[in-house]
Amino acid sequence: MTRALVTTGLTVVLALSGCKPTPPGTQKTGPALAQGDGVVVTVAEFQARIDEQSPFLRQRFQNLDRKKEFLDSLVKFELLAAAAQKEGYQNDPDIQLTLRKAMVQKLVQKKFAEGDGKDISDADIQKFFDDHKDDFVKAARVRTTGLLVAATEANKAQKSADAKKLLAQVKASVKKDPQALQAAARASTDDAATKANGGDLGFRSEDEYAKQYGPGFAKAAFGTPEGEIVLVETPQGFWLVKVTGKQEGVTRTVDQVKPQIQQRLQREKRTKEFEEYVKQLREQAKITVNEAELEKLTISAAPVPGQGGMPGMPPGAMQRPAMPPAAPAPAPAQK
Repeated sequence: MTRALVTTGLTVVLALSGCKPTPPGTQKTGPALAQGDGVVVTVAEFQARIDEQSPFLRQRFQNLDRKKEFLDSLVKFELLAAAAQKEGYQNDPDIQLTLRKAMVQKLVQKKFAEGDGKDISDADIQKFFDDHKDDFVKAARVRTTGLLVAATEANKAQKSADAKKLLAQVKASVKKDPQALQAAARASTDDAATKANGGDLGFRSEDEYAKQYGPGFAKAAFGTPEGEIVLVETPQGFWLVKVTGKQEGVTRTVDQVKPQIQQRLQREKRTKEFEEYVKQLREQAKITVNEAELEKLTISAAPVPGQGGMPGMPPGAMQRPAMPPAAPAPAPAQK
């Protein structure tokens, strides 16, 4: 057999290693599709391995020849597994660790499988919605550029005249320079907080504008067409205001977001149950920690090849099971 054929054969078997092997000592029952000394592949096994493949890939194995190819791969896998067991690999520490990780993952998936959320009550969903309303209901927001001519009761008339004059100048300049208001704000606004950034007030809701600058400012911000410059009297003085951007509001009802809330509460519920389960196991085992020895351990910052994930907790243990392994490639034709 050529090296290429050997490589292909190994690829087929390694692909099958992603399937669920029969545990050592397990007694197989049912009709056999293939058997020999210490090796049996049953109808049930064959069907289970086929069912692990995607519907698209399963269509490859509709005729007898293709079924034989798949069965041949299963036989090869069982032969190599039996040979490995005779060599004692089932006692290898790496194999034992892999087995323990698989058992933990199976345990967690079985006990804390993701549900459909139907056990989450409507009252809990409504409470979550009310407590997180800002996630589902967002007011419309407007971005403005403003230039403040500060005024007091004593100089209001003079400052009003100054603001009107400045408004006329800026409007005339905007025809040639769209950034004229921003330039004027950097040069002469009395609002120290926005002077450096050219009077940019950012995106705010109508309520936010009203609280910060007064109802008149808020009304102007939401009632002025984008790009137009208006003069607004506020408690701080006179503002030249230009709308530079708008964001539509979002309003979603509890019925519209019910599935998302159910899923989130379901995840939180499973996580809480999992943590409580581990806590009980820890208490039953009376776990103690030797901090003195723990302190002595030196941890390398460099990654260790082939390692990853929490020990004793396989990656994705609280997630959905991994996708089924890809179907094995057809075995090479015998020459």
